[in-house]
Amino acid sequence: MNSNPSSHIPSKILILGVGNILMSDDGIGAYICSQIDAMHLPGVTTHIVHQLHVELIEDLLNYDSVIIADASIKEKEVEFFPLQPDKTQTLSSSHHLNANMLNTLFQKVYGKTTPIFLCAVRGDNFEMGEIFSVQTMKNANNAIKIICDWIKKQ
Repeated sequence: MNSNPSSHIPSKILILGVGNILMSDDGIGAYICSQIDAMHLPGVTTHIVHQLHVELIEDLLNYDSVIIADASIKEKEVEFFPLQPDKTQTLSSSHHLNANMLNTLFQKVYGKTTPIFLCAVRGDNFEMGEIFSVQTMKNANNAIKIICDWIKKQ
């Protein structure tokens, strides 16, 4: 029997990158996932989607924590925070699902309280194209550092 505390079993963490890679800074979630995936972090899985949709809730079942990385138009360059389920939130359509709605739906359907975090990265250019703006690239690299630092603490 191994009693070595350094043989810690890593948490199963899903990083969900959201966005359209053909709309410039909107594809930043995919970039974050690709950079973290290349690090081969134990227990970390990445998945890229164009948008959040209800079918994703089943995919969340197998993880201890979920991080949603997505572009934002807010003022802060990077925000990383846990989502809280909103018991008053209603779904208007499966095509208009935000991270908080996904979290609420997941908890209502499965009764599971998997921590879901949002990593919102400010973008500046959402026009057609495949190149990130300079500031958004800096923001994305800062987000990767924040996410990796959080993973190391798990």
